Amino acid sequence: MVNTSATRAETAADTLRRAIKNGQYMGGERLIEQALAGQMRVSQNTIRDALRILEGEGWVVKTARLGVYVRSFNRAEAEEVYALWAAVEGLALRWAIDSLTKNGLGHLRRLIQDARKQALTGDARAATETLFTLHASIAALSGRAQTVELLTSLLNRVRLLEIIRQMRTPRSLLAYQTQILLYEKLVSLMERGDVEAASQLHTYLIADDAATLLPLLD
Repeated sequence: MVNTSATRAETAADTLRRAIKNGQYMGGERLIEQALAGQMRVSQNTIRDALRILEGEGWVVKTARLGVYVRSFNRAEAEEVYALWAAVEGLALRWAIDSLTKNGLGHLRRLIQDARKQALTGDARAATETLFTLHASIAALSGRAQTVELLTSLLNRVRLLEIIRQMRTPRSLLAYQTQILLYEKLVSLMERGDVEAASQLHTYLIADDAATLLPLLD
C-alpha cells in the first residue's frame, strides 16, 4: 500500500530541491512552512516532512526557535566541505577503480560526453549538474553504502557553494572545456587502473574548484 503522506512530502521536497538548485532560494534564506504550504497547496505537515528530507540531504538547516534556512557557509565551513569531499571521495575513487566494470566505465564516459555537449550549447547549469552526477556515480561504483550516504550529503553542500559561483562569477566556456578534458583524463586513468595518478588528478580537480570559489566568500 502506498503511503500517500510520504509521497506528498517527497514531491514537495523535490520541488523545493529544484528551486534551491535553480537559485530561487539562496543560502541563508528562511523557508517558512506556512508560506510554502500556501504556494504548493499542501498541508504544513507535508512541508514540515519535506524540509526534514532536505535537512537529511544537507540542503537546509533547522535552528531551534528560528526555523529552517537554506544552508549557507562562511569560508572556514566551505574549506571544511572541500576537505571532506576530497577525503571521502578519494577513498570512493580507489574502491571504484578496484571494482570498475565495462558498464560502469561506459556510464562515466557518457556523462563526460553529455557535459561537453551541454557546455558547448551554453547550458552551464546542466553541464555542472552532469559533472556532479559523475561524482555521485564514482561514489556508487565504490559499492560502499556508507560512503554513498556521506558523499550524497557532501555533494549537496558543494552544489550550494556552486550556486554562489554561478550567481557571481560563472565559468567561461573555455574553463568548462578545460575542466571536462580533465574529467575525461580522470576516467581514462580509472580505466587503466592507475590508482595513484587518478587520485592525484582527483585531488587537483577538487583543490582547483575550491581555489576559485573560496575567495567569493571573503
